[in-house]
Amino acid sequence: MLIQSPDASAFTRNDRRALFLMSLVAFFAGLSGTSISHTLPFARESLGLTEGDMFRVFAITRAVSLIGIAFTIRADREGRRKPFIAAFAMLIVGNAATAFLPGTLAFTLTQSVTRIGVVAVAALAVVVLAEELTPAVRAYGMGIYALAGSMGAGLGLILLPIAERSDGSWRLLFGISAVGLIVLPLLNQFLQESRAFRKFETNVTFTRALSAGLSKHFWPLAGIAFFVAAFSSPAFDFVFERLINDLAWDAGPARFLLIVFSGLGALGLLFGGRMADSVGRRQTTAVALVLGAVGGIGFYTLGSGWLLAPSILLASFGASMLVPAFAAHRSELFPTRVRATAAGWITNAAIAGSIVGFTVGSVVVDRIGLSKTISLLAIGLVVAAVLVSRLPETRGMDLVRAKRPSRSQTPPPLPEPVQPVEET
Repeated sequence: MLIQSPDASAFTRNDRRALFLMSLVAFFAGLSGTSISHTLPFARESLGLTEGDMFRVFAITRAVSLIGIAFTIRADREGRRKPFIAAFAMLIVGNAATAFLPGTLAFTLTQSVTRIGVVAVAALAVVVLAEELTPAVRAYGMGIYALAGSMGAGLGLILLPIAERSDGSWRLLFGISAVGLIVLPLLNQFLQESRAFRKFETNVTFTRALSAGLSKHFWPLAGIAFFVAAFSSPAFDFVFERLINDLAWDAGPARFLLIVFSGLGALGLLFGGRMADSVGRRQTTAVALVLGAVGGIGFYTLGSGWLLAPSILLASFGASMLVPAFAAHRSELFPTRVRATAAGWITNAAIAGSIVGFTVGSVVVDRIGLSKTISLLAIGLVVAAVLVSRLPETRGMDLVRAKRPSRSQTPPPLPEPVQPVEET
């Protein structure tokens, strides 16, 4: 199977504009959204928390972030642009505030605000890209967007030595995220409303849309998001805890290992995006789940650096492959009028999964250890793989099908479910 990347001519001017703006957002969202994970060993000790306590903090921030659905509901009613910009501003401000407010309560509150922004940005960015990018490069473009986010997260790793300087210097890594405020003027000036968005006088509730036939797509997608997050959220957030406090690695070698091998694994974003565009969403998702599970379990059960490195590479590559394939798939299975809301609820399903994962971890990690806890959560990936088989293939679907109607147009009583294209 030969999978080639599209040449530059495959991207239209509109594609390039959307990708540039969204990649800037992804970079700073990646830098800010991963600060809590990168600084976990230092913040936990500075705040005087156990691993179980930190699992509970993560669970609380995820629970609060369910509020992010409000941004996506508004995006389906009023447009994508304004809620997206507001969510990005909340993400940056919330994360930067963590640098200045002391105590566990303030840490939890500011990171809860950050997670609301992270959730809303993640859901709406996928919708904007799905509606702006041409079908032939949609998943690949989402891979580029996610790669920019990985670069932001990578910068956080590069800057991690700052956290080692003193007991409270880990807060500086949160403060650095304030640089992301420079993106807001660019978004205000150049981010246009989605070409596919249509404003109607009346709105269709998501519950009504599900009853019209969309539930057959929503529940499998929500299930996949739930079980993947239940495993991947704790597995990702406790990587440094595993290396530094469980395996007694110094922060320097641990950081080097992650930068190199998770960096190589991030190439799965491009490979997965191109594979999803050329082969299909379902096949790419299934392969990604298998690779991510094998690599993730390997990282938390193996102790040798020679085995940890390929485990990180495999886990990162699988997780990266999953991002563009699943993002494109979930966007293409819903009509424009409920696409952002559907993305929000699927994101909330992922949040619920992460809450369950962290809650389970908070109960068992201090008894059975981190390695067995993560391995236990990996069982859900088997269920996710089964659910993938229940979804239709949508590769090549056009999401901008007709001229934008007038703002006073009255919609049909119920939305019609999107019909997937036939595989060739």
